Amino acid sequence: MYFTVSWDPSKPYACRMMGFKSRILPSIEVRLADGNDCRGFRSKPVTHPMIQAEIALDQANKSKRKRLSSTQMWEA
Repeated sequence: MYFTVSWDPSKPYACRMMGFKSRILPSIEVRLADGNDCRGFRSKPVTHPMIQAEIALDQANKSKRKRLSSTQMWEA
């Protein structure tokens, strides 16, 4: 993990990978600056069984959703 807490009260977060300090989390700062995800960000693994089941169900539902072509429209 490249994110650290700096000693500077005006910029409490620092990124060791890219070498800058910020008032907000470095991963958010990178996304705001160039629109891409931070290359040093790693999310924590999900360990709770209920959350794992919910993620698996959501992924299964995403694969079942029908995608519309550019000529089709949704009907209400």
